[in-house]
Amino acid sequence: MEKQKWYSPQSIIVIALILLIFIYIGVDVTKTKPRIQSDIDSVKVQYKELSTFLDAKIPEIDSTLKIQAGQISTQRDDINELSKKLKELSKEE
Repeated sequence: MEKQKWYSPQSIIVIALILLIFIYIGVDVTKTKPRIQSDIDSVKVQYKELSTFLDAKIPEIDSTLKIQAGQISTQRDDINELSKKLKELSKEE
């Protein structure tokens, strides 16, 4: 009776499906792992390139922002001075 359970059509189908799933997992691992590793290597290379680029550009950006901050400060002073002169002119009239 025990042998009949393992050789029934339902059990053979289930065993075949389980074997197919394990075969698929094996094939997927052997195909996917090298691709994932190559993608990781590509990302590392791109990160190094980006890091090198940013190391060169960040000081330039920082100096530009400092220059612009000075210009904004000067413009604010000029606007305040212009505002004072306009108030004086409006008082005179």
